[in-house]
Amino acid sequence: MARKDEYALSKRELDVMNVLWEAGRPMIASDIPGVQPSLSINTVQSVLKKLLMRNFIEVDKIVHSGTVLTRSYRPIISSEEYAVKFVTKEIYPFDKFLSRASLFNALFDSAENSEELIGELEEFIQKKKSE
Repeated sequence: MARKDEYALSKRELDVMNVLWEAGRPMIASDIPGVQPSLSINTVQSVLKKLLMRNFIEVDKIVHSGTVLTRSYRPIISSEEYAVKFVTKEIYPFDKFLSRASLFNALFDSAENSEELIGELEEFIQKKKSE
């Protein structure tokens, strides 16, 4: 059974994940404070270890950094996947309180362009059918 806070990240964990998501490429620990100066290398190393243990990131490759070998890291989960899982598992478990029809109805009611949303949903459905 999953932990209740399985998708809850601390501020620092989210800071590191945001750097990795925005980079769009594997990064080594020492590059992260350069992108997010509020993070020290010690914090980054500690957070990377936690994110590895929680399966949010993985070691991509062992690379040279100057004269030493170091690990490069990449996210296992995209920012979009994370947001959906966090909201549905941590903030509001929709499936316990809303039917799927109610959820879709709320999406359509809040959409600025329902025709565009219908097109996106049709594309999504076709993609899922072909999987």
